[in-house]
Amino acid sequence: MKHHLLCTFSSFLLLFLFSYIPITSQFPFGSSSKQAYDHSNVTCIESEWRVLLQLKHGLKDESNRLLSWIGEGCCSWEGISCHKITGSVLKLDLRNTVPLYSDGDYQCTNCLGGQLSPSLVNLTNLRYLDMSSNNFSGIQVPAFLGLLKNLRYLNLSHAGFDGEIPHHLGNLSHIRYLDLGWNSLSTKDLGWVAGLSSLEGLVLSKLNLTAAQDGLQSINMLPSLTILDLYGCNLFIHPHLSHVNFTSLAFLNLGKNNFHNYMVPPWLRNLTGLHDLRLGYNNLSDPTHGLFDQMTSLVHLDLFLNRFDASTLKSLCNASSLTYLDLSYNNLQGSIPHEIGQFPKLTNLLLSSNKLNGTIPTNLWQLTKLQDFDVGDNSLTGVLSEDHFAKLRELKSLDLTGNFLALNVSSSWVPPFQLRRIQMGCIIVGPRFPAWLRTQNELEVLYMWNASISGAIPSWFQVVCDDIMILDLSSNKLTGNPLEFKQLKHTSSRYAVREIFLSSNNLTGSLKSFPLDISYLDLSQNFLTGHIPQLEVGQTSVVYALGSLFLNDNRFTGTIPEDLCKLKYLYFLDLSNNLLSGRVPLCLGNLRDLQFLNLANNSLSGQIPSSLGNLRRLSTLHLNGNKFVGKLPTSMQHLKNLQMLDLGDNGLKDIMPAWIGESLSNLRFLRFQSNNFHGPIADTLCQLSLLQVLNLAHNNLSGFIPHCFNNITAMVSGLYGDYAIEAQASLQDIKGGREFEYLQGSLPLVKSISLSANNLVGEIPDGVMELVQLQVLNLSQNHLTERIPDKIGNLKQLETLDLSMNALFGAIPESLSDLYSLNSLNLSHNKLSGPIPSGNQLQTLTDPSIYEGNSGLCGKPLPNNCSEHKSPTKNGPIDDDEGHGESDWSWFYAGIGPGFAAGLSGVLGILLFKKSWRYAYFKFIESACDKIWVKTTRPRRNFR
Repeated sequence: MKHHLLCTFSSFLLLFLFSYIPITSQFPFGSSSKQAYDHSNVTCIESEWRVLLQLKHGLKDESNRLLSWIGEGCCSWEGISCHKITGSVLKLDLRNTVPLYSDGDYQCTNCLGGQLSPSLVNLTNLRYLDMSSNNFSGIQVPAFLGLLKNLRYLNLSHAGFDGEIPHHLGNLSHIRYLDLGWNSLSTKDLGWVAGLSSLEGLVLSKLNLTAAQDGLQSINMLPSLTILDLYGCNLFIHPHLSHVNFTSLAFLNLGKNNFHNYMVPPWLRNLTGLHDLRLGYNNLSDPTHGLFDQMTSLVHLDLFLNRFDASTLKSLCNASSLTYLDLSYNNLQGSIPHEIGQFPKLTNLLLSSNKLNGTIPTNLWQLTKLQDFDVGDNSLTGVLSEDHFAKLRELKSLDLTGNFLALNVSSSWVPPFQLRRIQMGCIIVGPRFPAWLRTQNELEVLYMWNASISGAIPSWFQVVCDDIMILDLSSNKLTGNPLEFKQLKHTSSRYAVREIFLSSNNLTGSLKSFPLDISYLDLSQNFLTGHIPQLEVGQTSVVYALGSLFLNDNRFTGTIPEDLCKLKYLYFLDLSNNLLSGRVPLCLGNLRDLQFLNLANNSLSGQIPSSLGNLRRLSTLHLNGNKFVGKLPTSMQHLKNLQMLDLGDNGLKDIMPAWIGESLSNLRFLRFQSNNFHGPIADTLCQLSLLQVLNLAHNNLSGFIPHCFNNITAMVSGLYGDYAIEAQASLQDIKGGREFEYLQGSLPLVKSISLSANNLVGEIPDGVMELVQLQVLNLSQNHLTERIPDKIGNLKQLETLDLSMNALFGAIPESLSDLYSLNSLNLSHNKLSGPIPSGNQLQTLTDPSIYEGNSGLCGKPLPNNCSEHKSPTKNGPIDDDEGHGESDWSWFYAGIGPGFAAGLSGVLGILLFKKSWRYAYFKFIESACDKIWVKTTRPRRNFR
């Protein structure tokens, strides 16, 4: 669609060129192929014939577009036009006319490439050169083009050129139209443009002109300029020009540039002859300095994505010739100004994504020329009846999406228009299926999601659908069988871009076949049954177009068909939440473009195929909630782009592979909950600096919690980098003791660690206390000992803390009361003692079960008062490592005396009644005394 808009835009510019650039009779701008045969009897100049052959030799022509370039009559070749008398080549038109979007892989199969031969400079009379919409990727614009002194027209747009713009183009003193747009070109100086004194059309859109700060000053030197397109150049738009020379401008596109202070430059008021003004994507704000007061000739005005308010609309009163007005994504508030009804020639009125409210003014329904009416995503109210649309006979596109509107028309209503595009999402269209759609024979796009439509899809709608490119009837209450789609009648390409959204309805029955020529199919969240269909014979060459397939949340049974492996361009596949069984086909590993694979919550069995390691582009893999067994295939370490890996709720039995942390460096969500992983937690997990969710709960892991968790940057700083999360992405995780599903919008924000129900031992590492962005910490049902770290108060973002069913002892840290976000706490069944901290958020957690199973705890919300316990004072005795208090030691000292007396009486009793022991004892004493006497008398004698 984007390429289609670009082609339309280019055609529009050419129409302007034809209107404002004089064309001589001998220099036609029509179809090159037709003109070639008009001059088939003109003799070709031999030297120029050789130049063209050299040009052909340097070009890559995979589609044989230059097949007619044979023989000596070069004036009859395709793309060549000659002077009808002299035979000189005047025109070389090799633009690619096949739209780039027509191929499913978005590659230009009809493009010319290669090199442009320098011999072109020998075509001295060449006046027209068009090489646009080709693929000269990686080469620079040839500087020798500046030697074609007679050139009047040069178009190199959309041709893949790279590098610096050659200043030699400034030598083309006779050129009237120059288009270099939509290439990877840049320049630091646009001074060379000032030399193009005859220039009437200049297109530099999407070039990099950031460094050309005075570029607008140079362009201002061109007095004959009527077309100026600088869209998306990031050019500095100078707020003050000393004198405006290009007052002849009829077309001006300054969209997506660098305006000083986001203000409209006052000199724009001098361009009173403008027919077409485009200032979109600039975030410009009011005031407009009376910008539109004198622009009475204005026909096309594009102010998309700025900050203009309703006063801008009212200032357009003098522009009675206006046919196109785009004020989408601005700051329009209040009701739609009645002044818009003063533009009787208006064909396009685009006011979407503002803050408009109230009803649609009645005079807007009097704009009989209106073809495109878009007020989507506002807060408009009212009931629209048949009378509102009675005069809109030329209407082709209608967008009412996202308002508080209701459509109330009779079942027999025949609208006066034939719409191509209908957008009525999130307004009331039902309850019955809109019968008036049967009269719309040109319909290409239909959005009626969440439109309160119920009942069966009528059979006649099948015929209407045959030509629809985009159909969205999701989030209604439609019943019956899913639609069957036939191949488009009018498409000329085997690649198509049809998109079908029928999710979140009540559709039943089976899916008979995969729709032909559809790129996006969403039938999720219905009640479809039966097997996922096989591809029909002869279908495979067509269904290559299918890129996204969502059949999740239905009741499909059977196995995953191997035919899915034939969907060559598939990049989204979601079959989750069905009743599928059997093994995963090995051939899924052949889908090399697959980025999203969700097979969760089925009954799939066997081992995870090693072939999935071939899916090098995979970013999301959900295999959770199945019956997979065995080890993780080591081939999965090749999934370098993987961001989300969920293998939870299976029967996998393996150690925690070290390669997860070493190879999957982009991993952000890792969930292995409820498997049979054993052994220690690999320290290499700490290398996953982007990790936001780590869930290894309910396994058989042992050993210590790694001390290096503070290396997980995403949980420390909260920075998770720039990355896109698919709209269909979700993750189940434990929060507050319950399974919680995080959807796309909340996934970038969640930070969670769950290691519960394992066999982990030791202390809670201080490194965990540095994860200050953590929201969920669940270490319950392990064998952790020691104290709760005093630094627990650092985890200010913590919402859920579960340390229950461990062997933690000592007092609960006072810093726990600093956790202002805490709404779920469980410290039960440990060996904690002392008073429970009070204050702040802890006061709201009044459930006594939070602390049950800790006999030494006291204080609210427990019934036992702390006055019954002798709690340690700040300067008093401190509990020892075994958790014994002062009262325990007093009992110890009290028992020493009686114990000593009992032991002594026992020894004396034996000596009194046992004669042999008494003799031996006194003999031992006597011998010992003799030895002491001898040792003490010898030194005494030596001393004397």
